Amino acid sequence: MNKFECTAWDESVYAGIEGKARIGDAKMTFQYTGILEGEGKSAGLMAYVTGNIGTSTGVELFTGTVDGRQGTVLLRTTNTFDEEKVTGTFEIVPGTGTGELADAKGHGGYVLAMGTMSCEYTFTS
Repeated sequence: MNKFECTAWDESVYAGIEGKARIGDAKMTFQYTGILEGEGKSAGLMAYVTGNIGTSTGVELFTGTVDGRQGTVLLRTTNTFDEEKVTGTFEIVPGTGTGELADAKGHGGYVLAMGTMSCEYTFTS
């Protein structure tokens, strides 16, 4: 089973009106098991449309293994969120791999229920 868990979350809203349109950023740490095994450090920009509904985009530095190959890669992330869930996609940014991941390719997705810190993910290389 492919699973990730958010182990740290630091969010800051720096412009806008509470409950209305606003922008901010978040820094997160993730632990992965499954096809991806390792740790991700992520930074993202968040755009709230209203309340807790919005979108985010970011980049994550993943260190570990992808299908048994060791190294690091950058993952480009895109998410939508509301009061119930976060729906996200991620893809390996071409040319960012090191070690055995120098030529790594792949993409995946997930749906994370609000109030939980872990979920299953899909990944295709």
